Amino acid sequence: MRLTALRRNIAVATAVAVGAIVVPVTIAWSTSPGSSVAVTWNAPNVAAAPAAPAVSRVAAPRGHHDHDSDLQPYPTPPRAYDFGETLAKLEGDLLEIAFFAQMIPHHRAGVEMSRLHLQRGVDPQLRTHSENIIAFQGFQIGQFTRWLRDWYGLTPRQAVQRLPREARREIEDLDEELAMMVAELREVSAGRRFDVEFARMMIPHHLWGIMEFLEPEARAVHPELRVASATGIVAQQAQVADLRTWLSGRPDGRDGRDGRDGRDGRDGRDGH
Repeated sequence: MRLTALRRNIAVATAVAVGAIVVPVTIAWSTSPGSSVAVTWNAPNVAAAPAAPAVSRVAAPRGHHDHDSDLQPYPTPPRAYDFGETLAKLEGDLLEIAFFAQMIPHHRAGVEMSRLHLQRGVDPQLRTHSENIIAFQGFQIGQFTRWLRDWYGLTPRQAVQRLPREARREIEDLDEELAMMVAELREVSAGRRFDVEFARMMIPHHLWGIMEFLEPEARAVHPELRVASATGIVAQQAQVADLRTWLSGRPDGRDGRDGRDGRDGRDGRDGH
């Protein structure tokens, strides 16, 4: 097995660990000379985490699910795994260009989904997550767009055309997947149900991002991109842990603490 593939499997397993002990992690970055922004998430304590379940590449339909499965994250798109393998095959400038070409629209979709959540979501904890996503991923969008221009003289759209056909095809498919995720979230009504669907979609969105960050974190030509990729991995692993904890706790009131949410008319204590 390639070392890059091994790193990818370990990182994804860490990010999806169920029941991991979490510790606060603060991510800080400079926005201009003399100023910075910091956000804090609960990151998984890898040493204390139990073994993670296998990550399935089989995509399930998002249209219908039973009462138990509607609190599970959606599956990560299989094409994201394919693109991760493509990145592992690229070297030097092409690796960086391919990463920018997909991560910039990926982050844009995350920001758009988070803005929708601020408009329609009600849970204060999740709203804080949305604000952090907008701040951090918005910053990286600008950073990556600037680096792509300064280092290679390209826009994100032009970057796609510089890539091998396989990478171009995968990016086109992933862009369609991103558009579908945003469109599906727009169809969800405001309130608690929006909170749940946002969390269920954002977990695979972050796992997808982690897979894309792994190769530039290890092999990017520019050291600043390696640092930015490492920061992106830590931030998204922390959010995956937080969102999984939130989903397993009280999003639909079935733990009896918040009783009714109006979703199905039940009080959540005994299913009647």
